[in-house]
Amino acid sequence: MTVHLDHILWGTPDLAAGEKLFEQLSGVKPGLGGIHDGFGTRNALLSMGEGLFFEIIAPDPAQNLNGNRGGRLAKLGGPGLTALSVRSDDLPAMEAAAKKLGLPVRGPIPGGRTRSDGVRLNWEILYFGEGQDADMIPFAIDWKGSPHPASTTPGGIGFKSVVALHPDSERLSAIYKALGIPVPVLRGDRAGFQAVLTTPRGDITLTTAA
Repeated sequence: MTVHLDHILWGTPDLAAGEKLFEQLSGVKPGLGGIHDGFGTRNALLSMGEGLFFEIIAPDPAQNLNGNRGGRLAKLGGPGLTALSVRSDDLPAMEAAAKKLGLPVRGPIPGGRTRSDGVRLNWEILYFGEGQDADMIPFAIDWKGSPHPASTTPGGIGFKSVVALHPDSERLSAIYKALGIPVPVLRGDRAGFQAVLTTPRGDITLTTAA
């Protein structure tokens, strides 16, 4: 079972405001992503190199936001890291590893969006855990042969590091190890993520919103 970091999600209650703030911080304008039908979200993207991208994700006001990710993003007080995603071509193996740990699993859930050029992207996702675990355990994605966004979106930024922070870092680290998630876990006073990106304006550090 080989697992790679796939993308970092920076959530914002308003996509245009989030894009503007990120451009101010980095000096790089994000590229148009698309709409996630049924999830209440839309996004903007930047490539960080081969197989890795940065996603600004926000509510889609044209969709129903009741009880979905878009509705949760709409309640944020401001932008911040909300999740990580890892890529795997063996979701059944990750599902089996999670169930061996006693973790609840949702999926594989099919998803997709249509790019602005009309190309359709399709994927399957596995979500792990419940409650705070669900926020802190990266979800797994299989792109099912679709063109990877890192190869088709604007660049200009790079990836330096990402860590997960948690009061019970030993437990979370054991979960990451069992699932093959290649992200360090450090002890923190509250649960969240911290990422350092390289940009034309120097390194920037992004954290989970308070």
